[in-house]
Amino acid sequence: LSRGIRAPLHDSVLFIDEIQASSSAISYLRHFHDEIPELPVIASGSLLEVHLSRTGTEFPVGRVEHCFMYPVSFEEYLLAADRHDMLEELGRIPISEHLVPVIYKEYVRYALQGGMPEIVQARLDGAGPEALGGLYSSLMISFLDDVPKYATNRTMADVLRHCLETAPSEVGSRITFAGFGGSSYRSREVGEAFRTLGRAMLLYLLYPTGSTAPPVRSNRRKAPKLLFLDSGLLFHSLGSPWNEVAFDDLNSSFRGALAEQCVGQELMSNQSGSMPSLSFWARDKRGSSSEVDFLVQHGGQLVPIEVKSGATGRLRSLHRFVEDSGQDLAVRFYGGPVRLDRLSTPAGVGFRLLSLPHFLVKWLPSYLDWALGG
Repeated sequence: LSRGIRAPLHDSVLFIDEIQASSSAISYLRHFHDEIPELPVIASGSLLEVHLSRTGTEFPVGRVEHCFMYPVSFEEYLLAADRHDMLEELGRIPISEHLVPVIYKEYVRYALQGGMPEIVQARLDGAGPEALGGLYSSLMISFLDDVPKYATNRTMADVLRHCLETAPSEVGSRITFAGFGGSSYRSREVGEAFRTLGRAMLLYLLYPTGSTAPPVRSNRRKAPKLLFLDSGLLFHSLGSPWNEVAFDDLNSSFRGALAEQCVGQELMSNQSGSMPSLSFWARDKRGSSSEVDFLVQHGGQLVPIEVKSGATGRLRSLHRFVEDSGQDLAVRFYGGPVRLDRLSTPAGVGFRLLSLPHFLVKWLPSYLDWALGG
């Protein structure tokens, strides 16, 4: 504009970055909508949800459409890598069995590098492990430097940093707030830190539910399970260069924690229009505790999801859910081909188990329709 260049509004987009730096700019979004409705406006900001909750600032109701940004998904990675051939095959339900090992190998590469845009671009440009390692470290340092800015005091800044640094080693595990990560911090301090980090979408707490039918009622008085921001950052934080793992089965890495992170990360990326919300099923009874990794609602039912390798007969928690719910369909993500088996629980309750390779999380709704229609 300083050079006298003007573009028609219908061909323009106004992008406002780091909008959390100005509450008045957030409030002014309503005037763009009312006075210049033909001009699309995009506003973004780091740790924006944290800022809004701390200041009480609200986006204009009815004039702003929210979009929550997650790491690059496997589908988006394939688009960036120009692998339209794989995307075309992934759109065929069910995918041909002979293609599963080929796509799975590419998926493991994606999972180990993760979906942070700078990392994805560097990898596609040919960056090696050493260069990638520097980028991962830089990203983590940036997060650790940014998050304490939203602490209420110096102690909370220390708690935030501790929780973010310690979280990778606890991924996939149920955690307790008091003394988290071998610290002396109290439950209240750690809980506040995790809520802040959750609003910043740097990690996620999944709370258990005993529900076997909609609606899901999560129990926030029980120990939650922890997921991290990104599988690549997780892998780097645990001290493992991406090229040192065999490209055969994610379940073999870190006692299955990496596979669970990848599946949970992709499930949440399907929720771009809302704050991430994901639960797991738990039945805590003396001498008979059971846990199912994730629950998703499909139509009018809750579908249990396990992230497991090995024989189908070892899915004890899944069997318990089926027996308690009468659910006819369950899902297992693993390193093998698509399968739809008719099985029975030890109590003789029949159900169908849909087994899918890890890379099909994005296409889960289509596969559930396929299984339910079969």
